[in-house]
Amino acid sequence: MDGKRKSFAAPLALAVVLFLAGLIFGFYIWGVDRGDQVDYKQTLRETIDYIATIEHRNENLRERVAALETEVAVAREQRAEGAEQRTGEIASLKQQIQNLKNENQELKSALQSLTQQQDTGGTGPAPQQDRPGG
Repeated sequence: MDGKRKSFAAPLALAVVLFLAGLIFGFYIWGVDRGDQVDYKQTLRETIDYIATIEHRNENLRERVAALETEVAVAREQRAEGAEQRTGEIASLKQQIQNLKNENQELKSALQSLTQQQDTGGTGPAPQQDRPGG
């Protein structure tokens, strides 16, 4: 019976030592004297005030984001209108360039024919040309 007693006493002693160590460690961490009791009502009021402040700031941010989104939409619309207008102006300028190139080619042809007539000693009538702007 002595053997059974020793085999039973060792785990029991280990359990008691662990319990005491846990108890001492617990007092060390959380302390023996907690001091004042926690005022849960005050803590809840502070939490509610903090949440209200966060909600107010969130609402302000939502308003600012909505205003910025409106500004971005207006800016995109103006940019699109400006791009369409510039596209129209570019097309008009390209047409003017093409007209000027055609007129330049006609004038070069007329000048070349005049120089050929003069070189050949031709006495034919001078070709009639429409002058732009007059």
